[in-house]
Amino acid sequence: MLVFTFITEALTAFALFATAACFLIRPHAALTALRHFPSAMSARVLFAILALIPGFALGLSIFIPFLAFFAAVFSGSTAVTLGLYAVIRGSRNVWPLVTGIALASLLIAGLQPLGLKIMLLPKADDLPYEPVQAHVVKTYDEGVWFESVRVGSDGTLYLAANIGLDFSRTDYFHKAHGQVIARRPDGSERILFTTPTGSAAGAFAVAPDGTLYMPSNGVTPGIWRIDQDGRGEMFVHLPQGAWPNGLDFGPDGNLYSPDSALGLVWRINPITGHAEPALKHPSLSARPFIALAPGGNGLHFSGRTMIVTVSDSARILRFEMNKAGVFSGPVELARGIPGDDFAIGQDGSLFVTTHPYNTLVRVAPDGRRSIVADARQQIIGATDAVFGITDADRSTLYVVTDGGAFTGGPKTRGQLVALSPYATR
Repeated sequence: MLVFTFITEALTAFALFATAACFLIRPHAALTALRHFPSAMSARVLFAILALIPGFALGLSIFIPFLAFFAAVFSGSTAVTLGLYAVIRGSRNVWPLVTGIALASLLIAGLQPLGLKIMLLPKADDLPYEPVQAHVVKTYDEGVWFESVRVGSDGTLYLAANIGLDFSRTDYFHKAHGQVIARRPDGSERILFTTPTGSAAGAFAVAPDGTLYMPSNGVTPGIWRIDQDGRGEMFVHLPQGAWPNGLDFGPDGNLYSPDSALGLVWRINPITGHAEPALKHPSLSARPFIALAPGGNGLHFSGRTMIVTVSDSARILRFEMNKAGVFSGPVELARGIPGDDFAIGQDGSLFVTTHPYNTLVRVAPDGRRSIVADARQQIIGATDAVFGITDADRSTLYVVTDGGAFTGGPKTRGQLVALSPYATR
């Protein structure tokens, strides 16, 4: 589909360049079609520029997909303008050309709406800035972008990194692979597991025995199970079109993962790998067609309360689970926060990462919202957060970032940042 889009963009750009050339040169073969258009050089130049600008924009959009939607709109508008002029002047000879350009432009806009989606990203509320202490623990290599961080019972931090993501594509994982990095309390690190190409690393859940469970959005969506020896298997295969995102253990011992594409939460047996929808609700869905941000994204339990961030609606929702495993709700905990994932603090506060918005937002138990860190503390492309578990770091909030990869491109570097949200200032 991507190749087809590029070909359509190239052919439409060529048609616009050819149209501009005909206006300027007026070759004998085109005189019949152009006889109702002005022959004065100034007018010919004006019409040529009208065709050249969207032609150049479409050509450039092959390399910069963000431009494709706007170039297509400009191209279609140009075709309509030329068509209307021809109608007013009583000429039908150019109708096949302008109709073809208009239809091709409409097709491009539908196939590559990235620019529109970025413009329609949910708006984050303006919140008070109440900074906390922060320092960068480590900056990683170029192109290492973090998706998740979790902590094991021995204090080991597990970081999910992705390498080779391409956010200009719908299948952004097509040439990417994930890595699971284990970082011990002494700072030593090892790569525990690497996913195959086309399988992105997602948010972890860590079992008491140290087994890692990790959702993956990729060619085959599903859940990886990884042991401490680095052996991994995708033991859950979800249907095509699924997008498992966050992950946590519920009070019943099952895994729960919000599906960012299907508007539901999966219930997964961690032993058998059986997966079934546990909850489907419109509030978990993203807007159709125009949404770039996910629907349900981060998920954590606090007792029988399941908390879910819904990125595209910029809401944080609470569902209650009864002893039969049935959920009620939702109840809105906060809005105006396009959250990715989050950590739950010792006082019940939620510390929410906002990925491309470059903030870490605290939602207090009474609902008060504030920004506790942003780019000034290297919270750039923050995707996940977790509190430490040892006596030395129990009050330390670890945040992982992709370094701003959404806008910064392949040379950005993911970071591990430590914050002290409960330190007295």
